[in-house]
Parts: sequence; C-alpha cells; structure tokens
Amino acid sequence: MRKVWILVFCVCFLGCKKQYPQYDNVPQVAFQNVQLASTDSDYLLRFSFLLHDGDGNVGLEPIDTVSPYVGEYQQNFYAIAHSIEDGDTNTLPYEFSYRIPRLREEGNTKFIKATVSVDITIARGVFPYDSVYFTYFIYDRDLNKSNIDTSAVIVLP
Repeated sequence: MRKVWILVFCVCFLGCKKQYPQYDNVPQVAFQNVQLASTDSDYLLRFSFLLHDGDGNVGLEPIDTVSPYVGEYQQNFYAIAHSIEDGDTNTLPYEFSYRIPRLREEGNTKFIKATVSVDITIARGVFPYDSVYFTYFIYDRDLNKSNIDTSAVIVLP
C-alpha cells in the first residue's frame, strides 16, 4: 500500500508543477501604448512596451560606465522618430536614447516579462510635425539587440 501512495504523490506533484513560459535570451519588445501630454513648450510622451527576456539580464546600473557599456551601449533603449506628412513617411534626425535601470539583481537569471515605460520629452519649438511614430529597440546586458518594433501613430496637438 505504501508504494501506491508514493506513486500517487509523484503523479500529483509532477502533474501540478507550474509550467513557466520559455523566452529566448535575446530580448523581445512589443509596443503597448503611448500617453501624450503637452505644455506650452514641450510634448511629454510616456512610451510603454512589453518586454520578454529569457535570462533576465536587462537594464543598466548607474556604475555601468566602462567597457562594454560605452559608445553605442552606454544607453540601452533607442527610439527613432518618423513623421507622416501628406501621406509620406520621413525618418527624422531625432534619436531618443535612455538607460533602462536594471530589472533583476546580478546572478538572478529568471526570465522577465514586464511592461516598461520610458518618458520622452520633445521641445515643441524644434519639432514642427503633427503626426509621428517611433521605431525602437533595446539592448540587454550581454549586448543582445532586441527586435525592432514600431509604435502607433501619435497625433500631436
């Protein structure tokens, strides 16, 4: 009888084990939304996207200022602005880059599935466009570049 209970326990334990998703170690981003506010001098955009990373190594520490986190890798979020004028799309000479803070402590390799928000401020005086969208990507701590995703079109007041 004892063997039967052990077998029942093993079947229940293995059958009830929670299944976690498997994500690639190269980060993946997917646009969620953008919230727009404005002042007399600026457009304020809160840009949000879904992030998946299989090994959880996304984000930079304030002390990450030496190799390899220099040059192109000094920032880990990059967005390029595009305008729409008379139905034509133009890539603008504006690149927005930011440092997303570290999301997991060092040594924690658990996957990440999170919504990340980045605040973008654009001076109205140097940005005469009425409709824009962004292409964007991130780098993780291993310098893996995510996919490039596209935001929705943002109509500026």
